[in-house]
Parts: sequence; C-alpha cells; structure tokens
Amino acid sequence: MTSGGLACLLALGCGEPEPAATGDGCEAVIWGAPRRSGERLSVMGSWDGWERAIPMQDFPEGQWQLAQLQLPPGVHGYLVVEEGKGRLDPHNALTTFREPEGLEISRLEVPDCERPRLEVLEVIEDAPDGFAVELAFTPARDGAALDPGAVVARLGDGTPLSLEAVDEAEQTLRLRASGRQRGKHRVEVEAIDREGRATDPVTGVGWVQPVAPQWTGGIVYQIMLDRYRGDGGAPLDPPPDPGARAGGTLDGVLAELRAGTYEALGVSALWLSPVYLNPTEAREGRDDDHLYEGYHGYWPLDTRAVDPRLGGEAALHALVDEAHARGMRVLLDLVPNHLYEDNPRVAEGHVNGWFHEHDPECICGSPTCPWGAFIEVCWFTPYLPDLRFEKSEVMELAVQDALWWHDAFDTDGFRIDAVPMMPRAVTRRIAHALWADTGPRAAGFTLGEIFTGPGAGGTEIIRYYLGPDGIDSAFDFPLMWVIRDVLAHGTADFSAVEASLASTDRALAGSGALMGLMIGNHDVTRFASEASGDAAGDPWADPPAIPTSDAVYQRTGLALSLVLTLPGLPVIYYGDELGLAGGTDPDNRRVMPGPEALLPAQQEQLALVRRVAQLRRCQPALRQGDRRALVTGRDDYAFVRDAGDGLPAVVVLSRAPTASSVDLPANSTPVPGWYKDALSGERFELGPQGAVLPMEPRSLRVLVPESSPCGSP
Repeated sequence: MTSGGLACLLALGCGEPEPAATGDGCEAVIWGAPRRSGERLSVMGSWDGWERAIPMQDFPEGQWQLAQLQLPPGVHGYLVVEEGKGRLDPHNALTTFREPEGLEISRLEVPDCERPRLEVLEVIEDAPDGFAVELAFTPARDGAALDPGAVVARLGDGTPLSLEAVDEAEQTLRLRASGRQRGKHRVEVEAIDREGRATDPVTGVGWVQPVAPQWTGGIVYQIMLDRYRGDGGAPLDPPPDPGARAGGTLDGVLAELRAGTYEALGVSALWLSPVYLNPTEAREGRDDDHLYEGYHGYWPLDTRAVDPRLGGEAALHALVDEAHARGMRVLLDLVPNHLYEDNPRVAEGHVNGWFHEHDPECICGSPTCPWGAFIEVCWFTPYLPDLRFEKSEVMELAVQDALWWHDAFDTDGFRIDAVPMMPRAVTRRIAHALWADTGPRAAGFTLGEIFTGPGAGGTEIIRYYLGPDGIDSAFDFPLMWVIRDVLAHGTADFSAVEASLASTDRALAGSGALMGLMIGNHDVTRFASEASGDAAGDPWADPPAIPTSDAVYQRTGLALSLVLTLPGLPVIYYGDELGLAGGTDPDNRRVMPGPEALLPAQQEQLALVRRVAQLRRCQPALRQGDRRALVTGRDDYAFVRDAGDGLPAVVVLSRAPTASSVDLPANSTPVPGWYKDALSGERFELGPQGAVLPMEPRSLRVLVPESSPCGSP
C-alpha cells in the first residue's frame, strides 16, 4: 500500500478519486447514498492494495450512487470514502478486519461469474406429508439458460424430488417433496445450464408436521447436560461438590424425549449445553477458593469433538435424529470466544497472534480490567485464552466451526455464548453463513447470550446485535429482572412489566428480531429461591433450601405462565417448570430431581406449566397474536392476544395473596361473547361493558372463545 492510500484509509484525506480500472473479472456493485446533497462518494479496497479511490456514478433515480467494479472471484475488503474519510458501507452488514492494524472494513464476496449459481428462495411447508422448494437460477456471464431436464434434487435419504414448475423467463424453479414422514428433511439441489456447466449444490430444509412451524410459535427447553439425566433417563445423584461432574448424558435426554417429557411441555426445540470435549482436571474458579470441573462444557479442549463422557458423536446423532422425527429442533451451544489452554489450536495461535495478550493478563471484571472497558479483549480466566477475531484466520475458523457442527449433526442453529465479548462482525458472519445456501433463516437459527442488567439501557445493548443482518434472537434479560421484581420479590408493580415490554417493542420495531423470554438460566440464581428469599447464600457453604411454601411454587408458576403467554420465544431452564431451588453459580445447576422426589406443590406447579404450554401450542393467538394491555395494576395484570382469526385470548394474572377480583375494561376483546377459562372450564361473558373476574390467590386465567378447541371443555 502506498503512503497516500494508507493516509486515506486512516481517514486523513483521500484527495481526488481516480477512474475505475477496467479489465477481466466479475461484476460487483457497491451502492452508496451521500449524507449531504451534492457529495461525491468513492470506494477503496483490497483489490488493488488500497491504492486508489474509485468514484461512484450517479444512479438515474433518487440520491443513490454506485460503483460497478470488475473484480476477481473471492473475498475483498473495502471502505466507502465520503468527505475524504473512509467508512464502513452502511448498506452491507458483513465486515472483516484489515491486518495488521485491525481496522474494521466492509466485506465483499464476489462469486465466480464463469459458472451458473442456484439460490434457495423459499421452502413452503404446504402439505401434511411434504413441502415445496423454490429456487432461483443465475446464469454464467455468457447468459446460458438453465437446462430444466438436468436438475438433480434429492432428499437426504436419496429420494429424488419432482420438478413441479419452471419459469424460464424468470429463471426460477419449484421442486416438490411428497409422501414424507413427520420430521426434518434436507434437500440438495444441483442444476446444469445449456452449455453443460453445473452449479455448486445448495441445500434446503423442509419440515413435515413440526411442533412449531415458526420459531415465533415455539418453546425452547434449556438443558445442562451433566446435571439433567443419566443413561436411560436415570435421575442423578448430586455431585460430590457443586463444582464437580454429576454424570448426565445425551442418552438421558433421549430417554426423556421418548418418554414424552418435552411433548407434555409443548417444547418445540431443545437447547443443549456445549457438547465439546472438555478437560478432565479440575481448575480454580473465578472465586479462587474452589475447584471446578468442565462439567458445563464451556472449556473447549477440542473444538470439533463430542465429549465421550456425554456419549460421544453417536449419542448426539441419535438424539438429534429422534428429536427431528418428533418435529422438534435442536440448538447446540456454540462457544467461539475462547479456548481451553490445552486445545491443540492454542500453541499455534500464540505464535500467530490469535489471542488478546496482556501484561499482566486482563481477567474480566478484575480491578485493572473492568467489563465495561475491556469486554472484547479480557480473558474469563488465565486458562481460557481469548481469541482475537481481527485476525482473518481466527474469524474464518469461527465460521467454519459453526458450519461443521451444523452440517455434521444436522442441527437447527445455535445459542451463541458471550456475544458482547466478540466484535459484532463475528456473530453476523456466523448468522450469514448458516443461511447463505439455504435461504430461509429457519434453517440456521441464532439465539445470542447478551447478558445485561435491567432497564432500557440493557435493551439498547441487546438491540445492537439483532436485526435482519444480525442474530435472530437474544435473551430478554431486562424483562427477566422485572418479572423477578414483580413476582419473586414483590418490589414492583405489573406496570413495570408493561413498561419493559413497551420499551423493547419500541427499540426493536422493524428489526424482525425475536426476543427469548425466560425467568432464569444457568448464569443467575433460581427464580424459586429468589421467591423464597434465600438465593444469596454461599453456594458452597450455605446453599438455599428446597422451598416448602406453596406460595413460592405458585409465584414461580405464575412467572413461567406469563412468559408462555407473552409474544416472543419462551425459554424454560430445566427444573424451573417444577420450582427447582438454587443460588448463585454453580448452585443454580443442581441435578434434575426424579418425579418421585417432587413435593405436592412442585407437582401442582408442573401441572400448571404443562397446561399453559399446551394451550400456547393450541391457541394461535398465544403464539403469534398482537398484544394489548387491559389492566396493569399493583397486583393484577391482564392483556389480550389477537391473531385476527376470531379466536383471541385474554390472559389475567393476580399475585394477590388472598382471593380478589379483576375488572376488565369495556371492549376488552375484539370478539364479544361467551368465553371459557381454558384452565378451569368456567364461563364468562365478555361484552362491550367489560367484566368482573373472581381470582384465587396467586392465580391465572386464560379466557378463550367457547368455540375454541383449546382448553377445558
């Protein structure tokens, strides 16, 4: 790079742009819209070593400008130059980093124009035993058309798909899979043009009778594998100490799947804790006082191996296959941020600058390395080197690792660990890679861990990583804290829940993002112990007791019922459905008790959660309907969900410790008439004049029209 090019790149002034070079290559177009009228834009890029600024030309309509480039196939980096300064392309969400200075630049991938291409446009699940796949064909440079007679399309078991329609003018085609059993079906398609040139194969995913056709209508169940069930579904003994391995396995999850445990909870997707091979030795934790084993899976010793203590690759294949056959999806926990120190990649990485290096080492949250200032470069512990994604090979490895797990085990996406500890470019690249060939985002769902505190500030942090070009979903920690304040602690009114929901709706409007709703997870205290008031005890010396108060389980059941009836994607952390106790990490990861060990109050809570979850699965309004608040009081909360199908649902909660009543306002529902409580079977008339509903202590009602097939008769 010349000194002038470097100066421009570092925003010190680019001078006059030079004309675009012509020559061999494939066409690539970069669009720009000046922020000031009359401003001329240009682009600089890696294709010529950042030597020249290439001017954009005016587009005939609107304020747009564009640069039409002829570039070699492959990946290029570039910046848009405006007012003499290089900036990221605001119309291209994918970025990378320029070495050695680590400057973030826009990423442009130019396909080989000498070959035709296929793209999956849509998978249409329109039949009880099959689906259609729509694809677009892009000719090679010479324009040779698709040869309809040379399309090869097969399912994963080798069954060919039929060619249902071809639009030669639009260069699109539709394939049909019929006579398929319930479950997930992968499709691989390859086409040939009339010159005999083949496209690269592309894949599509079609579902037959899934539990939830869309993620918006689903329920995710989170499993900490080591603490859940042993082989054959055997309940586990508590580990010798809170940091030790308990012995849970993938086969234990498979047994519960076959027993109908998740079906009873309306679960549409299982989220498994990391299955990576982890070290056997115990290490000091962040508290420096106790030893911990890698039972949790977050210390990747081998980035592409399933831990044999969990059952190995065969057990993971068996679980995923069985889940798919039952219409359920499977999310793996992806850990791209760091490695365990004995991972074979670490030695090579230190030599090649793959890790953030500090002297002294920057440990997250230490006095010299606070989270807020060093979150992208700090290390969790000295034995978990933190990867530096500004190195191109590190970024590519992260993307390829995700694709390896996704393809090798036919997963349905990932929960991505420690999202804010990495540049946003990482999660965007992973999300893009998961659907680049398959088209529909459902083929590779991404749910991000973006841990925040309460309030709108937390929502803004989460918002940064979401959107059409980002990850699909993230956990709504601000709402979780509010639900705890209202239903576990009683320190806030239901108006706080409504305010949190409204704030998130405003922040995410138009993004297409889907928030993951929960009352807890493996990084926070258990809700039941918060409701019991003893969650803050030392997890090693003074862990919370198993609650004996019925009120604790009633409040926990109400909290989960609220999550299950609000818009979003409910996520149930294993054990929360029955009020499992637990303090801070690692006590919040107790073994899952067997059915015979449950208290009567736990059984009642589990029964309520199952009924509400099944109701959500049955009633479209609870899966995809709009929400309108009706009552937001100190102890009472009511809202209506409406999907426009004539079957709205009115949800009413009371946290009052004694019997009470809730006054629903006039015109509470868009469909006046007689309603039934889908939980109790009681009948109520909801008319233009409103209604008064009697409520038991700490109780829930879900009112649906009498014509609804859901709930009690």
